[in-house]
Parts: sequence; C-alpha cells; structure tokens
Amino acid sequence: MHTVRRAPRLGVAAGLFGVGLLLAACGGGGGASTVPTASGDIDRTAVLRVTSPVPTGSLDPHLQRTFGETSYLTPIFDRLTVIDGQGQLAPGLAESWEFAPDGSYLELRLREGVTFHDGARFDAAAVAANIRRGQTLDGSTVAGALQGITAVDVVDDNLVRLQLAPGTGVELPGLFSANAGMMISPQAIEAGADLRNDPGRSGSGAYLVTKYVPQESVSLVRAEETNWDPEAGKLAGIEFTWIPDATTRLNGVKTGATDLSWVSSANEVVEAEALSRNGAFAVTEVPFRNVLGLYMRPQGDLAVPQVRQAVASAIDPDAISALFSGTCTPTRQLHPVGDWASDESYRYPYPFDPEKAKSLVQAVGGAKVTLTFAAGTNAEKPANVIQSALSEVGIEAELDPVPNTQTEPRYIAGDFQTNVANTFGAKVDPAETVSTFVTGAYDLANGSPQIGELAAKAANPTLSQAERAPLYTRIWDLTLQEAMFVPICNQTNATVATVKVIGADDMPWTNRGVFDVRHLGMLE
Repeated sequence: MHTVRRAPRLGVAAGLFGVGLLLAACGGGGGASTVPTASGDIDRTAVLRVTSPVPTGSLDPHLQRTFGETSYLTPIFDRLTVIDGQGQLAPGLAESWEFAPDGSYLELRLREGVTFHDGARFDAAAVAANIRRGQTLDGSTVAGALQGITAVDVVDDNLVRLQLAPGTGVELPGLFSANAGMMISPQAIEAGADLRNDPGRSGSGAYLVTKYVPQESVSLVRAEETNWDPEAGKLAGIEFTWIPDATTRLNGVKTGATDLSWVSSANEVVEAEALSRNGAFAVTEVPFRNVLGLYMRPQGDLAVPQVRQAVASAIDPDAISALFSGTCTPTRQLHPVGDWASDESYRYPYPFDPEKAKSLVQAVGGAKVTLTFAAGTNAEKPANVIQSALSEVGIEAELDPVPNTQTEPRYIAGDFQTNVANTFGAKVDPAETVSTFVTGAYDLANGSPQIGELAAKAANPTLSQAERAPLYTRIWDLTLQEAMFVPICNQTNATVATVKVIGADDMPWTNRGVFDVRHLGMLE
C-alpha cells in the first residue's frame, strides 16, 4: 500500500460572458503515486463509518455556520454546481451557466427530470424559491452571498435568470458549489418546514437522514428513489461521528471502528504514512488550500506599519515547517500557486530577515504585541515559535490562548490584536476570497482605497479570466505589503481509509479540511 501525495487542487471560476461553462485546468506541482488497485464488487449493503474533525450544529443548508458543516449535507441536498476531485468547478443541478454580455444577469440551464424526495419537481421555480429563502430566512448564513441577486426570472421550466446588481455576481457559480447552491424542495419551503434537526424528504440527494444528534452524529440511509447522479448512492448508509481529537480519529481506523477519517497534525500524518506501508490502510495526502499564518489588526503598537513589517520579517517559515516534520510546506503567497489568479514569480516583500526586523523595532523605540491562538490546536506550537522569534528582534510578545470556538469570531469582532490560525483559504473564485478576507471582515487591505477599487474592477463578470488575473495578482501584492497577514505554510491533510473504501483518493474538498462523500463506496 502506498501513500498517495496529490498535487494541490485548484478552485476555478466559471462564467465568462458568452461562455456556457468555463473549466480551468488544474495546475500546480507535486508528484503522486499510483492508487493501489482494489479488487471485488461494490457492496451495496455496506454502511460507511466516518469520523469528522468538524461538528455540525444544523442540517439546514441556509443556517450553516461554518464551511465544514456543509460536508454533512452534500449526500442529502444536491447543489447547482459541484467541485470535482481535481478541484474544478463542474455541473450539478445546473448543467451550464452564462453571464449576460453586459454582466446584468446570470443564466442557469437546469438539469431535467430531477425530483425531490417529497415528490416536488426541481425546476426554475424551485431555484427561485431557494434564492428567496436564502435571502430572507431569519438567521440565514447565505444571505450575504446572495445579496447581489436583485431579482429571479423564471424564463422557462429549465432556465432561470438571476438579475444582478452592477459589477456583482462573478463568484456565484463557485458559491453555488457549497450550501448557497443546495436546493431544498419548494414544498418544504412553502410549508415553512424547520430543517435544522430533520430535513425529512426535502432534498434530492442520494441519502436521507434517519437520526441526528447535534454536535455529535448524523446517520444516513440510501433513498429508495434513483438519484440523477449515477455515481452517488453506492452505500446502504453513512454514519458520521464528530471526534475533535486527531489521535482518536486515527486510532478508530487502526482498530476497525472507523472506515474513513482525516488527520493533519504532524504526528498523526507521519504515523498514517507508516501504517499505509503495511498494506492495511490507504492514505492520500494533499496540501491544504488554507494558509497557516499570522493575522494582525492595527491595534496598539501594530497600528505602526514598521512594527507589522518587523513582525513579518522576524518569522521564519522553515522553522514553523520543522514543527510539523516537514508536513507544512512554506508559502509566502495568499493564492495557490498554479491557479489562474496567482503569480508564480511573486516575491514576498518581507522575507525572513531578523536584522531588518531589529532595525525596524529600534527605529520605533520597541514594541509589544499579544499573540492569540486556539489552545490545543495546530496553532499552539507555531505561536510559541513566533513569540520566541519576536523576542529575539526586540518585540515583547505575550501569548494569549483562547478556546478554539472563540478565536475566529472574536478576532473578526475586533477582540484580538492578532490570531495565529490556519483559516485563510482561497475560495473557488478569487472575488469571494477578496470579499471575505481582504476587503471584508478580516480587512487585510487595512481599508486601502486602492485595493478596494481594484477589487471592484476585478469582480466585474464581463471580464475574462485573462483580464481579471493581473488585477488579482496586484491585489495580493498590495495586501501583503500592508503586513496585516503573514503567510507561513500550507499544512498537509491526510485522508485515511481502510482498503475496502473506494473513491477516497479522489474526494473533493479535502484540501480545504472538509469532505464530500457522495461518490464513495465499499467493496465486499
């Protein structure tokens, strides 16, 4: 049995005007070994036991609080678009999509013959009902993603036109590959059904929910109806269990209590590699699309640009990588190399240079910062190394461990000066990356009008990728010059499965720390 190391999966944007469907080739470096050949027939009576590092607090697609929660819903609710195993945007319930020449609308050509499990028909009216629900449901977490849609026109049963606010919407095809694009039965919507704990038969996916314990587990059974996707529904059922501890998840696979799980901590990744060599397990490794790095707010001494620059210059990515036994690959970019919106020749403005950092600190008369991180996570050791590095250049750094559930929301709220985290993740379309991290709540642009203007121009849906690409590479450069975020390295995510599991080596989303198990099966 071999450990499979896959090249980085790259999200792509779809929807140049005049193009029904645009798929960009997956790029990037990295080798991959051949997946071990498994023999036998698919066991359609098998139940796949999965342990997840991410919990779920709701089964309503429009109330998902984190991207990770969406993983539990992909077998239940079909989406307008999907991300395939190579990280490319592909048709789902929408067979094709096309922007108007002037960018005023986005048309979706829908798949025919799809029925929800409650008997309702999937058509353009169903899409319109879902858009309205996502925009207006109390507490909706997709309302922001859909805010650029000003009206929905049902052109005919299988063609829907989304009217767009000027200069918006370029990211919608990519957004529709997650919970914003999950389709709920219009009958359930009209009835005002509460889907949080029981979706019932409101989906059109290959599986139905039989039991749900919030924050603990989800049990699924294959639906009686044939799904439109012939690759879905190979299993009789799926059992999801949330286990936050990586060692416990790996032990579950080792002991036979679990069929499939994921680990990204260095010790567990190294152990998984060793286990794969004995032939009992299949291990597939991918570099995270997310970047482990240091977020900074212009608070206290960090309001001084020279202090932020000194912090950035004091951090050695190789030293952080060593903490992860080489499973965190140093990177100095925001966007994945090889993607159409990246610049492979880019040079980070603040490479590791402790002497420069010392000079900057001395010039401002010293500095003090607080390093916040999620206690007991992969961020803890890097935070300690960063503290030591800052001390060496004359910056007094105090460690601030907080519960994992608090770090991100409280940082966004402005409660923390810094945050050492692995949460910066390039989205399917760079417009969403910018609106989330650069000009949005994280404000890595530091309020820069120049970056804001470039972001608005780059998000114009009438522009081609070739026209948008240089705008985004300029945005990444200007953003990193602000020194509000220091990219350090990309961790490795390892999918660990028994040899009976098929399809785990080509599973979408694992490079984002989540998963899409719709197409998995098990051998007899």
